[in-house]
Amino acid sequence: MNGWTYKPFSDRHQQRLRQLWASTLAPWDFLISPEFEGLEHIPAKGPVLFVGNHSLMALLDGVLMVRELAKSRGIVVRSLGYHLHFKTPLWGRLLAFNGAVDGTRDNCAAMMKAGEFILVYPGGAGEVMKRKGEQHTVRWKNRTGFARMAIEHGATIVPFSTVGADDCFDILVDNDQYQKTRIGRWLAKVLGAKPEELPPIIKGMGPTLIPRPEKMYFRFHEPIDTAAYAKHPDIEEAAWELREQVEVTVQSGLSALLARRENDPDRSLRSRVRQRVLGWVQARSGDILRRFAHEADDTPVARAQQPE
Repeated sequence: MNGWTYKPFSDRHQQRLRQLWASTLAPWDFLISPEFEGLEHIPAKGPVLFVGNHSLMALLDGVLMVRELAKSRGIVVRSLGYHLHFKTPLWGRLLAFNGAVDGTRDNCAAMMKAGEFILVYPGGAGEVMKRKGEQHTVRWKNRTGFARMAIEHGATIVPFSTVGADDCFDILVDNDQYQKTRIGRWLAKVLGAKPEELPPIIKGMGPTLIPRPEKMYFRFHEPIDTAAYAKHPDIEEAAWELREQVEVTVQSGLSALLARRENDPDRSLRSRVRQRVLGWVQARSGDILRRFAHEADDTPVARAQQPE
């Protein structure tokens, strides 16, 4: 399992991933306290294409979204990844084990034919390696590949927006500042990446690369049926119109989530942890009281007082 070619997961592997994600990502979920809206909009059957904005340095929010989809809807998402990931032996295999495949047209087509739930970020590596001021924005350029593939294979698109992960790091120097330097040119050559895909110099907590545990917000928008676009006489024009519809939806969702965050009384880490702990204590207290009441009802005196 190296991720270069799509292979369907067995039921056993899917169940293994659900359990793995639920346990290993639980601490991160506890710290972040993610909010999810619109899960009811997700169709029961594929092929479904989840299309949304990529966060700075990726993964921090994506893993929580994948975990929630598995937990609440039983969906094991397959994601389309940047080919450079799969050139890195251990990292590439880890991503492949968790459902990622190389983002080629052939792999995408195969997954759609198999009825998979597919995660794609049209902004790709360029949107991950954000420049200063690009937090919580969409940077898709003129890419229409996802839209054309969805139209050709009759896949339903579920746009989604996510806010919070872009604030886990501060950008000290972005690739626009150093891509023309000697180091920038050398790094681009070594990585085989475009200048815009060079990683920014960042910091998280203090001077470290440990991400700040910022609360994250997710919104799944109403699904888009691509059947109407398939009737368009010009596939390129149809793909562009669909792409524009998805982009506008994602961007409007970002604006709404940013406004929601500004008015969230539980945005701070202290408040989130307090709410989680109180919720756990209340749940445990309820269990103890119910157990006590059950045991009290089961005593000889209580049984003797019960009507025949």
